[in-house]
Amino acid sequence: KMWLRVAWVAVLCLASSADANVPAAKCVPKNVVTCSDCLASGGYCAWCRTLNFTRDGELDSVRCASVEALKARGCEANDIMNPMGSFSVLQNEPLTSTGMQSETVVQLSPQKVHVKLRPGIPTKFDIKFKRAEGYPIDLYYLMDLSYSMNDDLENVKKLGSQLLQSLGKITKGEKPGFGAFVDKTVLPYVSTSPEHLEHPCTEKNVRCSRPFAYKHVLTLTDKSAIFEKKVGDQIIGNLDTPEGGFDAMLQAAVCGDKIGWRNNTRLLVFTSDAGFHFAGDGKLAGIVTPNDGNCHLDSDGEYKDNIHYDYPSVGQLAQKLSENNIQPIFAVTKSVVNIYRELSQLIPKSAVGELSGDSSNVIQLITSAYNNLSSKIILEPSRVPEGVSVSFVSHCNNKEKETQKGVCSEVKIGTEILFTVAVLAKECPKDTEVEFEIRSLGFQEKLSVKLSFECQCNCNDSTKNAPYCSNGNGNLECGVCSCHQDRIGRLCDCRAKGGDTIALEAQCRPDNSSQLCSGQGDCVCGKCVCNVRADPQEKVDGKYCHCNNFNCERYDNKLCGGEMSLVSSITLTHPDPSPASITLEWWQSGETDTKG
Repeated sequence: KMWLRVAWVAVLCLASSADANVPAAKCVPKNVVTCSDCLASGGYCAWCRTLNFTRDGELDSVRCASVEALKARGCEANDIMNPMGSFSVLQNEPLTSTGMQSETVVQLSPQKVHVKLRPGIPTKFDIKFKRAEGYPIDLYYLMDLSYSMNDDLENVKKLGSQLLQSLGKITKGEKPGFGAFVDKTVLPYVSTSPEHLEHPCTEKNVRCSRPFAYKHVLTLTDKSAIFEKKVGDQIIGNLDTPEGGFDAMLQAAVCGDKIGWRNNTRLLVFTSDAGFHFAGDGKLAGIVTPNDGNCHLDSDGEYKDNIHYDYPSVGQLAQKLSENNIQPIFAVTKSVVNIYRELSQLIPKSAVGELSGDSSNVIQLITSAYNNLSSKIILEPSRVPEGVSVSFVSHCNNKEKETQKGVCSEVKIGTEILFTVAVLAKECPKDTEVEFEIRSLGFQEKLSVKLSFECQCNCNDSTKNAPYCSNGNGNLECGVCSCHQDRIGRLCDCRAKGGDTIALEAQCRPDNSSQLCSGQGDCVCGKCVCNVRADPQEKVDGKYCHCNNFNCERYDNKLCGGEMSLVSSITLTHPDPSPASITLEWWQSGETDTKG
């Protein structure tokens, strides 16, 4: 039987860009015109530079596809541009087992690498780490010197020789230092009345020093007698319970030259019997300027600018400790130990120990905390460029674990462990060469990673005024013509005065709001050349490539259920300034009707 169907062109000629049943390819080109555009579309995209690879009506974007798809279309392997990432070692000093000086100890290998990244595909390489015996230690003892810590100070005064002796069992290059803190020197943290400034302690028989926020007392030294003498400073008192420890810790971290930090393992032992102030608490004293994270110690080693800057935030403090590779050990009393355990969760490579009422167990606490910290190896990326991600697979105790940081616990001295690093670029960046670091927290070793990006095609076929481009009307690059002025077209075979392509393109669309060739063809010299479908039974035609024979309803994945076929069609257009078209179609059922 013969059927007549009348339909508006706007409905009939809608074309689907792809069959919904076709699975998505790994390579999805995005606005691809050149080979570089293709590489930027994804890690699985490759480009074919073969001349005449495209058929009539096809855009150059068909050159961009997966390697398998290009080969299937007949592109030779030598003509497929598919640069991949690579890895090379620039510096690789061998790992050492022992060392008296940190400059001679090598625990991390390699030390410098060059990584070439293809956006969308990770480049992987391995890092080795081996704990060396006798790695030097810098230990800075930062003590809360509020009046409530009076009995603790008496024990700390005797620490010098015991501390050096205990550290000497671990390392041969130890140096302790000392600093003290109370709180900001304004109300309500300390009393500012003249009487209380002269005698801040409430007990008449106890003499106290004037209050201060933080004072650096002793630069790192290996002289125990000097340590014990300097720690013998008097105690002071303050009004409220929380202390200004964050101010002191940040200054001790960023004032490296004054503290005397060396390129060794850096430990900061923080002792207190109270909590802490943090960002925002400065408003109690009218201090609203955020902490700038810089060193403000004066020539006497005192932080007198404390009244101008708010306390640091937890995040800011953690960042400064990490930047300066300092591991804090919180030695605090039982009443606040849970608070500092929560804080420790937010500060990488930190430890918490419960301090006895008079600090008599501080040596044991420091030794235990150091052993725990040094046996936990953490590799952390630093200054990673935007658009680049770094992940690790840690090979520890015959197990593998993928994380954003490389972490292995309970690593013994002399044990070599392995980390696999994966570096991934999401897209081609503006800067073609950048660097970042991978640091071993708590140690001074670091890996410098130089990055470059495979975002350009080296097709080796660049030809100026190429004969292929309509006898020299354009330059050839990666199989594609780049046309000279006043020339357009796939082969630069069309002339456009003044390089004006608008007039030519206007001939390839029914109105200004429409796509060129209805999005289903290529505008060639002002005429639409319709796309060729992969299925030879499917056709796209019409002046603007606006009609097709495959957009009708399907059943069982067959056009019109496989029971009807389009015999012919006629399009009628009304001569109105805004034309409306209808199409008459004749369809025939699967059963032949001899009567027509």
